Formats: sequence, C-alpha cells, structure tokens
Amino acid sequence: MPDNQDDLFGEDGDEELADFDRLTDMLFRRVADFADEEEVPDGMLSPLLFRVAVTMRMMDYVATTAKPSGGGLKLDLDRFRRDIEDIIRETKKDADRFVAEAKESMAALAEQNDEES
Repeated sequence: MPDNQDDLFGEDGDEELADFDRLTDMLFRRVADFADEEEVPDGMLSPLLFRVAVTMRMMDYVATTAKPSGGGLKLDLDRFRRDIEDIIRETKKDADRFVAEAKESMAALAEQNDEES
C-alpha cells in the first residue's frame, strides 16, 4: 500500500489510517490462513480476492445508493478501477524496496526453518 493516503483519510486521518492498517494486517492474516487451509495456489489468491473486492464494491453501491441503477453501478465501477490503478501506480514506485524486504524476510524464514529441522 502506498504511503500517501491523504485522499482516503484526509489531513487529520492518522487515527483512521492506523485503524485501516490494523484491519489490513488482520485481514491479511485471515486470508493467509484460509489460503493455507484450502491449499489455494499462490497464483489464484489475487484473482479470488479481486473478485471478492469487486463484488463487495457492487453490493456497497446497491446498499448505499438511494436509486441504484446499472448505469450508476458502471460509473461506480469506473471510479473503483481508477482507485485501483492509483494504488498500483503508487505501489510500483516502491517495488525495489518491497522486493528487497521480501527477499530478506524469506531468507530469515528459511534460516529459521533450517535451524528447527
């Protein structure tokens, strides 16, 4: 997730951002547990989660709009797509750091597993 969250939480959104991060961590752990339990292949997890995200967005639109319509849903999905594209664009800027940290974490985990064996 990119560091710049001003659009989502506003100028005084430190508390909201902290809660968002906490919920993200909790959801990540639950999804990882689900993937392990169900033996979901790594390449399938992202499309599954994306489908859930789109479906949740569609349900949110219908539940929170006074007069939902197919055209309105299409416009809302266009906004959602732009939001997703913005997140990906910002995240790409941090790709090198992410890869370095992921490699470091994976190496530490492999070392820990070797020590336990």
